Amino acid sequence: MQNPLFAKPTVSKPSFIVMPGSKEELSSTVHCCTRESWTIRLRSGGHSYEGLSYTVDTPFVIVDMMNLNRISIDVVSETAWVESGATLGELYYAIVQSTGTLGLTAGWCPTVGSGGHISCGGFGMMSRM
Repeated sequence: MQNPLFAKPTVSKPSFIVMPGSKEELSSTVHCCTRESWTIRLRSGGHSYEGLSYTVDTPFVIVDMMNLNRISIDVVSETAWVESGATLGELYYAIVQSTGTLGLTAGWCPTVGSGGHISCGGFGMMSRM
């Protein structure tokens, strides 16, 4: 756990932590958890200030997306495909390796998972606070 607040004994712990290595493994994990009525909590980088990956009152499974971290940069169309487990640091590095003219305005912490950040969970250099 990245945040020691959630390591306290009073905070519920997951029944399992699953780290799928492919979309097929992710699909199988979701199917299994649904069949067994386990709550699924996704973790992209583990930096959630709210601890949403760890706060639940029912049996739950953490699906850690860190192995699903592929990044594809298309310089011509100025687009990127980023899997949820890629960190912002990995994304910034991929952009720099692809082009010297494009960039991305996102967070300043390189270990934050892109999945949580891009889906409106993160603060970046252009955020209004």
